[in-house]
Amino acid sequence: IYWRGDGDAQLPALVLGNSLGTDITLWDPMLEALMRHFYVVRFDTRGHGGSDIPPGPYSIEQLADDAQAVIAAARLSQYSYWGISLGGMIGMELAARKPIGLKKLVLSHTAAEFDAGIWDQRITALKTGGMAAIIDGVIGRFFTPDFVTQNTVNLKRIRNIALSQAPSGYAACCGAIRDMDLYPRLERIQVPTLVVVGEMDLSTPEARGQALVDRINGARMIKVPSAHIAPPEIPNEYLAAVHPFIS
Repeated sequence: IYWRGDGDAQLPALVLGNSLGTDITLWDPMLEALMRHFYVVRFDTRGHGGSDIPPGPYSIEQLADDAQAVIAAARLSQYSYWGISLGGMIGMELAARKPIGLKKLVLSHTAAEFDAGIWDQRITALKTGGMAAIIDGVIGRFFTPDFVTQNTVNLKRIRNIALSQAPSGYAACCGAIRDMDLYPRLERIQVPTLVVVGEMDLSTPEARGQALVDRINGARMIKVPSAHIAPPEIPNEYLAAVHPFIS
């Protein structure tokens, strides 16, 4: 598993979990601001970026094992975890294990289960056409129509990163999402939890976020003006919304 730590290791640690189809650079638009307050640890999910691509399908349990291995390798005795989409799913499983040192949890643009058929269709498309076969649909859900039309450098970068992922690794993570049901695990989460939903998120709309809040003791929810992936589109607004909770 490829990981890196950025900033002053004496500052409070913040572990960041990426969405499906992205790598650690997802957080680049916010990294400088985050490093003023945190020692930032990022990792590429199994099957993505610089991490290995063992045969799949993977499981959420395996992906949480990987996150725990990164936390151990970074020698973090205390940390907060902030995950987007698949990174949030990993965060739910991680927190349900009640690991020593986890202080706060941010579950952003994520859900505890999905209809399996959606992921079977995507896996089939990947097998026949690779990442190019799904990229337009992925980008269309990641961002608002206005942002897609603007076609900024940040959007082009995310598109290119997604296209560079190995279809087999991406599909193996699709299998992990397809096969998971984290709802029975949520009552085990005992750390302060913030659920973030995008006002224009078609993949994990507000009702999916509310389902997490209803099942996680003491969790609360906030909304941000984004679709499914916020950092490239609204980095400042997104950080301003979450920072008071994690600081």
